[in-house]
Amino acid sequence: MTTAILIFILCIGASFITRVSGFGFGIFVMMFFPYILPSYGESTMLSGLLAGCTAFLIAIRNLQFIRWRHIGCLLSFNIITAYIAIKYMASLGNDTLKSCFGCMFIIVALYFIFGDDKIKISHKRGSVFFLGITSGIMGGMFAMPGPPIVLYLIERLEDKRSYIATLQAFSVLINIFYTLFRCNAGFFSDNTISWLGIGLCGVVAGNRLGEILFRRIDSNTIKKIVYFMLLASGITAII
Repeated sequence: MTTAILIFILCIGASFITRVSGFGFGIFVMMFFPYILPSYGESTMLSGLLAGCTAFLIAIRNLQFIRWRHIGCLLSFNIITAYIAIKYMASLGNDTLKSCFGCMFIIVALYFIFGDDKIKISHKRGSVFFLGITSGIMGGMFAMPGPPIVLYLIERLEDKRSYIATLQAFSVLINIFYTLFRCNAGFFSDNTISWLGIGLCGVVAGNRLGEILFRRIDSNTIKKIVYFMLLASGITAII
């Protein structure tokens, strides 16, 4: 019962954050899921399913704003890398995975605290290749593929609805593949469906609350929220 309540509350917060800033579901819930669910693999499975559902709710309401041409190459590189990462992850122990997860959070934290304003993402194919692969590793192993893609899209899509819609469309597509890969790796458990149902209730509630706030803020404020979320998640991980 305690686990169910925690999942519900965490999903409200994660969905609210995602609806306002465009990303952050995986980052937020993965701060807690590995410590309240039986295994790390189940944590990534549930996080990916719920993140995909959250993204779908947002994307379906903003279909006309999706800019598909910005995500084609990123999607290809991401999926291939994520498949390899998930297959490798299945061979590791739970404690090892948690240690790797902690290290990854610290790396992300240090980058966004000290390096974010010094590195500009170019339009060149090499940058797209690097960001797609990085996102695939982060998504496949740690259920947080968003930060590299956010850096790419937020520089190219000034309109806040285009940014949100395109990012969510990307999230829906990658999480479909992630779910298939994780099921094949054995991360789907008997409890996953019940946890998913509880989490979806929180997702719907958080999405509605976030939509109310999203209508009241402009693109510059969205960017500030995005970077604050990255900074806050990094600091939390270090602490």
